[in-house]
Amino acid sequence: MSRSALLLLLCFIAFISLGLPDAILGVAWPSMTGELDATLDRLGLIIVGGTSGYIISSFMTGAVLRLIGVSWLLIGSGLLTTVGLILVTVVDSWLYLPFIALISGLGGGGIDAALNTYVEKHYSGRVMQWLHASFGVGVTIGPLIMTGALVATGQWRVGYLVVIVLMLLMIATFLYFRKLWDDPDQTEEVHDEPSSTLIDSLRLPVVWFSMATFFFYTSVEIGVGMWSFTLLTESRGVSVEQAGFWVSVYWGSFTVGRLVAGLLSERLGDMKMTLIGLSMSYVGIMGYLFVWPGPGGVYSLVLIGFGLAPTFPALISTTSERVPKSHVANTVGMQIAAAGVGMLIIPGVMTWAVGLFGIEIIVSIFAALLALVLVTVGILNNSAKNNPKPV
Repeated sequence: MSRSALLLLLCFIAFISLGLPDAILGVAWPSMTGELDATLDRLGLIIVGGTSGYIISSFMTGAVLRLIGVSWLLIGSGLLTTVGLILVTVVDSWLYLPFIALISGLGGGGIDAALNTYVEKHYSGRVMQWLHASFGVGVTIGPLIMTGALVATGQWRVGYLVVIVLMLLMIATFLYFRKLWDDPDQTEEVHDEPSSTLIDSLRLPVVWFSMATFFFYTSVEIGVGMWSFTLLTESRGVSVEQAGFWVSVYWGSFTVGRLVAGLLSERLGDMKMTLIGLSMSYVGIMGYLFVWPGPGGVYSLVLIGFGLAPTFPALISTTSERVPKSHVANTVGMQIAAAGVGMLIIPGVMTWAVGLFGIEIIVSIFAALLALVLVTVGILNNSAKNNPKPV
């Protein structure tokens, strides 16, 4: 197997592993609450802790990559995530969990941003789409592992131990192949163009437009997935079984959409494909707003998810077309951090809006946010490749 193929395999393994810890907590939490003296709503604080760590490490990835390189960043981030998982299994109170989640989030954000930066530089948009599709594999496997552990043993810690073992195997693999990540062009590039600091990158207006795009986009993606079950069951008369099924289909459409996008990216181009997908999603949002088609407008969820699917990986993959080479690593990390901020803020904003105007207001909010995504993506599509002007 060639060096490039082996590295690509390692990237896919890492992205699948990245999805495992994210997915098991939700399944385990009802079983954890009794042992850890917690209520169900405390899960929100844990998510805030994890997302905060994810934002911090993603934002700093460009600077850390310059100091220690890709291989050691992946190894260190994997260790942080694994330490967090181990600590979850030994604490006796939920009060520790937000801080433990912060540790795991630091690791997860580092892996995410480092891999996206590496693939953006060395592989095509097709590979980036498929890489993000593989994350869905991990998110799917994680709940199955935890459910199997609960059914077989009744112990949520067993599920965590299985994931810990898998994470340790990933770290060992990264350690064994660490020299493969060394970039033969890195030294030459450093002489060609000095590295840029985070502050330097923040002086570029296109970086702010990129971050805004990721913030708005993630708010739509996560918001639709988070609120649709409640909207369908509480306001639109859809049964619990049907609502649960169609929300699962919504998330599944991202994996399918990214697999298809990988096949089409070279023919259409990443940005053209993104704009087509976003337009498709907007049609879906309008259908969802007017409760059509299907019961409660559930069929529109498929169109929304399938259309949104290419956006995140395509925007990552085209980062080097918007900013100079020395700013790419910083910008990728900042974009992912902005997505994390969207994940952190949107639940509270949605809850506030629902309290004031009722749950149906959320679809109008999704439509407004998606319109903003279309505007900012249009701006990014027209931005010059190597001529952003510092302010």
